[in-house]
Amino acid sequence: MKTSKLFDGFNVFISRHLFPPHEFDTVLKAVEENGGQVHIGFDLSRNGENDYHIISCRQHYKFQDLKSKGCKMIGYRCVLQCAKEGRPLPRQAAFTCCLTMEAVKILAYGFDADQMVKIDELMIEMGGALHTTPSSDLNSVIVKNVWAPEYKWALNVLKKPIVSYEWLKQCSDEHQVVPQESYMFLPFSGLKICVTGIQADKRKEMEKLILQNGGKYSAELTKKCTHLISNISF
Repeated sequence: MKTSKLFDGFNVFISRHLFPPHEFDTVLKAVEENGGQVHIGFDLSRNGENDYHIISCRQHYKFQDLKSKGCKMIGYRCVLQCAKEGRPLPRQAAFTCCLTMEAVKILAYGFDADQMVKIDELMIEMGGALHTTPSSDLNSVIVKNVWAPEYKWALNVLKKPIVSYEWLKQCSDEHQVVPQESYMFLPFSGLKICVTGIQADKRKEMEKLILQNGGKYSAELTKKCTHLISNISF
């Protein structure tokens, strides 16, 4: 029985082959009770503005087929959350898997164009939007390396968590905002540091500090080292 008109006017295609079968009845009930027009199965010819195909994730084997035909896709988690919170389905054409990042403001910096596209896609899939300019109301900053100017700004001025791309990917994989502790971008992240000309006890202490701050310690100077610390003047 329909109890609301949240999904009224939406043609929702539901197939047991496109998302976990054990969620089928729950999703079907959510769509029906909120006024959506249910179509069992999927139809590659249905790519109108109000046509939605429910699918599990971007990795599903049918995702590219539906995308190539211009079909609008939405994650079953997103459908259930919209029904639970009393809101209509997202209108955006891009795939929305869930709404994990809806209220999260992220800035990414230091990545090449292709990587930025991927980060933007992940944010959109989770209901968020990637910010392109620094602002004081950001939640987190994703950087590729500590040489990015925004890294120092985020660390010293914004004082917000600085995390790696892997954190965002893990949020996408788990469809929730995961703890950031394991993904924090520490000051020496991406650096390989060699120490020479310093007494053994001091060198051991410096090695500990380097590792604690995300860097790699090298006992020998090699081409892979990014920095050399020495008490010798050149």
